Amino acid sequence: MRKISIILLFSLFAINALQAQINLEQKTVTVTGSAPLEKTIIKYRVKATLSMDQVYYADTRVENLDQLRKQYYQELKALNIDTSKFQEKEMEYFSLGYQRDGTILYYETDSKELAMKLLKTNLLGVQLQFQVKQNVSPENNKVALNAALENTKAYAMELCKTINTDLGNIHAISSNSNYNDDWTSYYADYQEQLTVNVVYGMN
Repeated sequence: MRKISIILLFSLFAINALQAQINLEQKTVTVTGSAPLEKTIIKYRVKATLSMDQVYYADTRVENLDQLRKQYYQELKALNIDTSKFQEKEMEYFSLGYQRDGTILYYETDSKELAMKLLKTNLLGVQLQFQVKQNVSPENNKVALNAALENTKAYAMELCKTINTDLGNIHAISSNSNYNDDWTSYYADYQEQLTVNVVYGMN
């Protein structure tokens, strides 16, 4: 009997996209499914890019980077923010291709309120970006994994019915489990999905 493959695509609950392939020669059905993976924000960071590119012609009172940094720190100290906690990444600034002097400063905190406070400055030559670091707990990972497995099993059973066969045992399973993320923009946040690939036998 020649090899026959059936590819079917559809969505369940508008968020769990499922993909499946039936292989009648090997008597298997391979299903890829996903489920929402809930993350928790564990750290906040403000990235401050200080660049003389923006102030060279616009503000003649600021003649160099040291003056710009001093002016920025003065505004922060007026907000009772400890500027000694900044981490400087000067080489990161020059790798971005700026033409004039500048630097990049990072401020990390566990407090969202403090991070938001850092964004309240409005100074020419200082560009601010709000970032977060997220974590997936083992408990949330397990919830998403079980949900994805339930979806793949239900889908595989439905496919087997279309060719008058019964779903068998799992032959193989893999997942894209991702517990920790690097820093990312809060406003570019998206719903993470845990994806599983399951190969079922057919009886």
